[in-house]
Amino acid sequence: MIAARLRCARFTAEAYGWKEIDHQEKNRMVSFRRDGTRINVYYSKMTVGTCLKHPTKGFTQLFRRNVTEKMLEKIFNYPRVHTDRGYYVKSH
Repeated sequence: MIAARLRCARFTAEAYGWKEIDHQEKNRMVSFRRDGTRINVYYSKMTVGTCLKHPTKGFTQLFRRNVTEKMLEKIFNYPRVHTDRGYYVKSH
């Protein structure tokens, strides 16, 4: 199951033009970058973190828990998509 989630994240990222930049097997996390935005997928529990520059709030991190395959596709398509499943942290 975990291997399938990793394959899904990689396949979806590639389909939307994201480049894999890191894989931490111990933490079960894979990271991708495109246009200054980073997406971290914690595939053991399907938590997804996006690190991006918000137009008014500056650099922020947005985390979403229990992400489905369909939602993962939406996030890779538009990292700022609202899911009503997450929380954000402002970077200093």
